[in-house]
This record gives sequence, structure tokens and C-alpha cells, in this order.
Amino acid sequence: MTSTFTDYRILTSNYSATIERKASDSATKKEIQYFQDNIGKVKTIDDFLGNNRLFTFAMKAYGLDDMISSKGFMRKVLMGEADANGRVLVNRLQDSRYQDFAAAFNFREYGNDPTQPMKLDDETQALIEQIGGIKTVQQRKAEYDTQTENTANYIDSIAPYIKTVDDIVADSKVSDFVRTAVGLPPASEDDDAYTQARQIESKFDATTFQDPGRMVDVFDHYRTARLDGRQAIIDPYYRAAGTYAASDAEITKLTNYVRTKLKTMNSAQDIVKDAALTGAIGTILALPGDLTGRAPDEQAKLISQKLDVASLRDGKTLNTFLDKFQALRSDAQAATVNAYIQQSLETDAGAENEGTRLALYFRRKVGSVKSAYGLLADPALAEVVRTAVGLPPESAKSSIDTQARLIERKVDLASFRDPAKLEQFIKRFTILWDAKNNTAPAPALSMLTDTGGSVFDSDVLIRLQSIRTGSL
Repeated sequence: MTSTFTDYRILTSNYSATIERKASDSATKKEIQYFQDNIGKVKTIDDFLGNNRLFTFAMKAYGLDDMISSKGFMRKVLMGEADANGRVLVNRLQDSRYQDFAAAFNFREYGNDPTQPMKLDDETQALIEQIGGIKTVQQRKAEYDTQTENTANYIDSIAPYIKTVDDIVADSKVSDFVRTAVGLPPASEDDDAYTQARQIESKFDATTFQDPGRMVDVFDHYRTARLDGRQAIIDPYYRAAGTYAASDAEITKLTNYVRTKLKTMNSAQDIVKDAALTGAIGTILALPGDLTGRAPDEQAKLISQKLDVASLRDGKTLNTFLDKFQALRSDAQAATVNAYIQQSLETDAGAENEGTRLALYFRRKVGSVKSAYGLLADPALAEVVRTAVGLPPESAKSSIDTQARLIERKVDLASFRDPAKLEQFIKRFTILWDAKNNTAPAPALSMLTDTGGSVFDSDVLIRLQSIRTGSL
């Protein structure tokens, strides 16, 4: 039987080739294909939890195999809803696997519910109520649509009397109607009647008002433009809790929302007035995750440093920019697939030697750990560390703070950013793992150990094992 470190080195000496072999395995390929074909069809958390094959794939990818049957608990993790004290479960869990999973499969509420009045502080709410209260988005949409139809009815009644472009300019309602229908911006206060007439004349033939057949098309264009305008001015982006953020339907909805909104934007200052839009732009530009929580001026500065908002007025530029939504989703799905392949490889290794699995897992995950508490929160990472630094099994029964202090004294987390030091730590673990579990008995080690454990300390055992393998 080979040593744990030998098994580990066989797998990692050409890790990319090892991963490729695992990915090409027929059973693995079949599960990956199923995930890729079906994850975009998930619309709600019930869809996700109800598809056991899909859910199992996702859970395995994030090393949560042992929690697959705990769907009630995982629902709470994914929904991100606060309890009566305002605490969110996933944020309270020290184990980063849960945060990673909830980030990869986002079912949290986002935006303001359009069926509810806007949430304001007490002072602002009192002021609003003094002037008649604040309307829900649905109420404002209804008023907007009523205004659209009232204007259309007015134009229909007055059309026979509109014969020249000067007649159009003379009536502000008619002028606004025509400008909206042909895509002209609202008339500027700085433009006189002559200038306004020339603007309209360049886009519209005033005699159209005398032709009912042609006016049907004008009315259609007007209503379409008003609908786009309503989406840009009133309709918010809202995702209810339990809706999958990366579903095909939701990505399309968000992309259309951002497209419509950006058509009305002239600067980063305009963008930051809309939190949902700001969040979406921040995601595309890879800006800090807390972007929308920062001061508006700082948000605008960060966006303007990476984006020329005016350039998005060009259709091709805007389409290229929005294509990044799909690219980001593809990247996220690829990350889950890669994690699944690595996790499967580790599981296979563990079936032969649990120490090899732990070593591979530690190599992959420890870089994301920020504190001793993070190590202790993950059972596999904690097992590697306790073994490598020689902590007895009873130490796991100590308080979490006591364990953390012990590990902080013995482990320099920053050193794991150095590949050579990381490998040395893993080697130390594998040697002590074998000594503790008798998984790879060597003559020297057999003489120095008995069923009660080693009579030498861990550093002596490591040195002896290194001599045996020729590394000293």
C-alpha cells in the first residue's frame, strides 16, 4: 500500500490532466450535461429542491453531500430571509461552504415589491402623508397608462384639424405625441417654434393626420414608445424571494430592464438613482459587492471609472455590454461544474484513502479561509490542521475560542498563499495521518509506533519519514 503523500502526489503532479480524465469519465459527463441542460430552467426554489438530481449535483459541487437530505435547512440558507431579530441564517454560519453555495444559487429577494408602497424612514413617511401619501408602483403605472390613453383619445379627436407642422407645434399635446411616436426627445425650452417645427418636419409628414390608415401606425408607435418609457421611468426591477436569479427567464428579464433603463441614462449619476440598475451594472463591471451601500457620489465615481455611459447609446455597444450578463452566468455555471469534478475526484480518492481526500480538499479550499474560525467551521479543514499540528482528538471538545487560539499559535494562514509552504504543510499532514492511522506502514515507523500511538513527537516522525522517502 502506498503512502498518503505518494497518492496525493500522483494526483497533483499533473493536476490539470487528472481533472481532464475525471471530467471525461462517462458517469461524470452525464451528470454535468444534465446540470448544464436543466439549471437554467429552474425558476423557483421549489423547482431546485424538487429536482433531486440537480440539487444533488449542486450540493456535491460545494462539498455539502452530508446535507443533501436536509432540504428544510438548505431552503433557509438559500432564501436568505431574516428572522424576527433581523438575523440571516447563512450569514451566521462560520462554514464558508454555505456562503459559497448561497452565492452560486441565489434565491434572495431583490428590489422593492411593486405592490407595496416604498419603504421610507418615519420622518420622510410623515412628510409624504401630509401631501397625500405615496402611491404603489402599480398605482403609478395605472395613472401613466391612463394618461397615455387620454392623449391618444385627444389626438384622435383633433386629428382632422391638424394640417401643417405649425399646427403641430402650436399644440403642446400634439407636439409631444408626435415627438414620442417618431422618437424625438421632448422639446427643449431653448428651441423656438421654428426650430421645433424643423425638428418634427425632419421625421414626420404633417399630412399623415389626414390619413386614418397611416395614423393607425402612428398610434401604435406612440403606445409602444410610451410602454418603453413607462418601463424606464416607473417599472422597477423586482425579484421575489424564492425566485432563481440565474434562470433563463430572470436573466432575460434583468437584461431587458437594464437595456430599457440605459437608453434613458446620460451619466453615472443617472444610473445610481436606481439601486437595482446600479447593482446590475456593478456586477457586469466587477465592482465591489457593497457598491449599492456606498454614498451615491462614490458609486457614480466607481462606475464612471470603468464605463462611458454615453457610449451605450450606440446599439452595438449596448448589446456587447449586455452580453456580459450571459457570459457571467456561463462563468458561474462553469465554476460549479469544475467544483463538482474536483469534489468527485476527491470522493474517489477518499474511497481508497481518506487522508488523500483530505489533502486534496485542503489544497483546494484553504486559500479562501480568512481565520482560524473558518478552518474550524469546516470539518475537513479542521481535521487536516489538527493532525498536521499534532493536536490530540480531545482538543475538538474544547470551546471554539480555545481551539481558535491554539491554531492561531501554530498555523500561519498567510503562509498558505505560498505554494511551496502549502505543499510542505500538506506533506506534514499526510505523514502524520499515516502514522496515526497505520495506512502505510514503514519498517522504521512500525518500530517507533504501537497501538497506543507514537513514542516520538510529530517532528521526529516527519523527519524519519522524509529520510525513508529520500527527501532529506
